[in-house]
Amino acid sequence: MTNEYKRPVYIWLWSGVILITLMVVIGGITRLTDSGLSMSDWNLIMGSIPPMNEVEWDKAFERYKEFPQYQKINAGMSLDEFKTIFFWEYFHRLIGRVLGIVFIVPFIWFWVKGYFDKRLLKRLWVLLLLGASQGAMGWIMVKSGLVDVPYVSHYRLAIHFSLALILFAYCLWLALDVKYHSSLKKGEADVIPFKKWMYSIGVLLWIQIIYGAFTAGLDAGFMYNSFPKMGGEWLPPTFSMLDPFMRNLVENPGTVQWLHRLNGTILLGVVAAFWWKMLKNDHTTDLMTLGTSLLGVIVFQYLIGIFTVIYSVPISLGVLHQAIAVIFWGILLALWHKMKYRNFYPEIN
Repeated sequence: MTNEYKRPVYIWLWSGVILITLMVVIGGITRLTDSGLSMSDWNLIMGSIPPMNEVEWDKAFERYKEFPQYQKINAGMSLDEFKTIFFWEYFHRLIGRVLGIVFIVPFIWFWVKGYFDKRLLKRLWVLLLLGASQGAMGWIMVKSGLVDVPYVSHYRLAIHFSLALILFAYCLWLALDVKYHSSLKKGEADVIPFKKWMYSIGVLLWIQIIYGAFTAGLDAGFMYNSFPKMGGEWLPPTFSMLDPFMRNLVENPGTVQWLHRLNGTILLGVVAAFWWKMLKNDHTTDLMTLGTSLLGVIVFQYLIGIFTVIYSVPISLGVLHQAIAVIFWGILLALWHKMKYRNFYPEIN
């Protein structure tokens, strides 16, 4: 890929990263306002047009009344209240459509103009496939709350959120690849320093992401609003209330929140130890800015998590907590990329 082609493709991929982040944030608001089930059908084209008059609003509201969320939770809701939750779900889907257009239209144009080499083209097809999978999983998740129970499955929510972060990661990684090398050959990558530390942080982060989604899906953050103890105990009083015991680890809200707290504390400790290890190594000064950012973000994230629980998950703190998780993931990926391809970074050489 020539330098002339690199810049527009790099900007295009970064626009995708930003829009995916916005999707995650709006998705968090949708979850916290219980808006996700306000649109009970999926129409890719016509669904992009919201109700335009009172007749259409009444029709949409009557449609919503046919499903469990209204019947079991929101019975008696006013039309104005319905419009509020409809807005967030509609906005979430609208950004998803915009994201699809931003990915597909420039992709076709760049492809026709010959901007991509074969390797990058294959990777971009994977990116588009991931985007399509994420959209499909979103609808599968919504469908889980339209029959019998008025809640989306927390398992499907975790898959939906995980796919969003995988899509974010893949898009960001491609953007960094385009900027710093366009056709990496075997053997050009550097040996990653602190590889075991990086893997450990990555594994702990993904456990935290999954349990964060479980916590949100089970409304577990509304329980035990104290810190560090839960209900006055180090283990929540409901820790082993389900039978068999293993169900508690994935379906018991109190236990899920406790595991989210525990893993978050371990992750904070490992990141702090990793930063100290980097600081003591004279050969990693070029990476310290990202390492310090990683530590600063995880400390801030931990504090926001505490306040989110103490104040019973206000929307502002809940969304901020989720957004910071995405930022932490982005910094970790950027650090990993810089470690792996140090020879391609001009500021290092």
